[in-house]
Amino acid sequence: MIVHRLPERIVEFCATSPRVAKAYRMAAKVNRRLASVAVFCDWSTRVPSAADVKKPLQLQRVVLSFADDDSAQLVTPQLKPLFSGAFNLLISSPKTSPDQISQWSHAVKLRSENDMYAVSLVDLTTSELPQLLGRVCNAHRQNSDCIIGAYLNADSLCIRGPMHRKLLVPLSKIPSLNGKPASAVRKFTLDPDGSYIYWPDLDVHLGWHQLLQAVEPDALLKAQQKSDAFNKRYGAAIRVFRESSGIRQSNVPGLTERQLRRIEHGECRATSAALAALAKAHKLLANVYLERLAIAVVA
Repeated sequence: MIVHRLPERIVEFCATSPRVAKAYRMAAKVNRRLASVAVFCDWSTRVPSAADVKKPLQLQRVVLSFADDDSAQLVTPQLKPLFSGAFNLLISSPKTSPDQISQWSHAVKLRSENDMYAVSLVDLTTSELPQLLGRVCNAHRQNSDCIIGAYLNADSLCIRGPMHRKLLVPLSKIPSLNGKPASAVRKFTLDPDGSYIYWPDLDVHLGWHQLLQAVEPDALLKAQQKSDAFNKRYGAAIRVFRESSGIRQSNVPGLTERQLRRIEHGECRATSAALAALAKAHKLLANVYLERLAIAVVA
C-alpha cells in the first residue's frame, strides 16, 4: 500500500484589512500550493477570541498589511497580543507616501527591522503576490535556502532570506559583479521560487549560500559541514593546500597530527579553532585562508 504524506503546514497568514484579505484569496487561486502549506486568517472580518490569543503559536505567523490602509485597526486590544512573535509583510504601492509606512511602523511598535519586510507591488492582482507568498512559505522550511526578496541600496545588495533573515552584502564582496557597469548590476531579477538572483546582462546567478559566503564564510561553512561529502572535499582541499605550502602534518601548532589527519580524510569537520591554527601555520589571516579553501573546494 502506498501512503501519501500530507504536505506540512508552515505558515499562518493573517490579513489586517479587506483589501489584503481579497488579494490573498486571489493569490491562493493562482498559487494553489498555498492551500497545502499555509492557513489563512481574515482578521478584518473575524475578531480574534481570547482563546486565539492564548493559543500557542505552532506555525510561523505572517501578518499581511497594506501601508495605505488605516493602521489604527492594527493596535486594537484584540489584535495587539497576536503580533508578538509574528513577521510582518508590509505591502505598498509606488504611490504610497513614506509617511504612511512610518505611521504603520509606529502603530505596530516594531522592535526590530528584522520583524518586517516591506515590498512595493504595482498591482495586487498580478503574479507578483502569489510568487511572493510562495517564497515566504519556502523560506520558513527547515534548512531552507530560499530568498524572499532583494533590492539595491547604494553600494549594497539587501536580501531577505531563510526564516526572514536580513542580509546586507556590499557589492565589493561579490567578485562576479566587481568592475561591471552599474546599469548591468542594477538590472536583476529574482527567481519566482527564490532559488537565486539573476543578472541577465552579466549571465550571473547567485543563490543564498553564495551571497552568505561573501559576508559570513564561517556561517556558511558550518551549514555545509553537516554533509559528509562536503567534509571529504573540504578535508582534501586542506591537505592539498598544506602540501603545496610545504607544511608537514606535525608542524601545525594547536593541532595534533592525528587530529589533522582525521580532518583531511573528512572523518570529522574542521572546527573554527582548527581552521585558525591552519591559517596561522600558513601565515595567513583567517578570512584569506577560508577564501582560498572555498575556491579550492569549488574547483
